[in-house]
Amino acid sequence: MSRYEVNSLLYRLKKDPEFRARFDRDARAALADADLTEAEREAFVAHDMRRINELGGYLHLVMSIPGLAAH
Repeated sequence: MSRYEVNSLLYRLKKDPEFRARFDRDARAALADADLTEAEREAFVAHDMRRINELGGYLHLVMSIPGLAAH
């Protein structure tokens, strides 16, 4: 498990509109090059913010990404 990678992806989702658009279109493809465990990848694909937080995602970042938890 990589807390750094999880939080880096959360930060990109918050700050990088192009990455966010790719993620919204096809999360699995947007995460293809990310160094994630299968559990981390599945949590992002499922938009499971609780699980991402459990896997090391900073709660502040998790909660600051508009609309992500609503999927």
